[in-house]
Amino acid sequence: MELLVGILTIPYYMYFGQFYKIIFYYLGISIYILLVIFHLLTSLINPGLPPKKYFLENFKMDQSDMQNYIICKQCKLVMDLNKGTEHCIDCNICVMGNDHHCQWTSKCVGKNNLMLFNIFLILLKTHFVYLFFSLLVICYIKLAK
Repeated sequence: MELLVGILTIPYYMYFGQFYKIIFYYLGISIYILLVIFHLLTSLINPGLPPKKYFLENFKMDQSDMQNYIICKQCKLVMDLNKGTEHCIDCNICVMGNDHHCQWTSKCVGKNNLMLFNIFLILLKTHFVYLFFSLLVICYIKLAK
């Protein structure tokens, strides 16, 4: 309902020369919606769990290649050092391309969701900057009256 009211008031703001207010209004809503979407995507997408061929019972290796692998004792998984596979203590799983365990998403950030996490951080910083400048404008308007 609020979206419909906002759309219907655009001609009013255009006529009275206050179109910038409606632009800032929809800009803030857009940034916030994108922030929530990318937070959900980061939280819900698989961080990079190794495929089944890396489990100890399915893994076939030569003794010459043994220097590139470590066996995880908790997961019974063969971790490939070249792919940056590490065991996460918080999730109790091994993650390929493990960057870190994020407390805000309650999930590891790995190979598959690293780009989404970076976009989420950029949107979060943008949202904070938007809020800061919005508060400055509100304070300026209140003091100017």
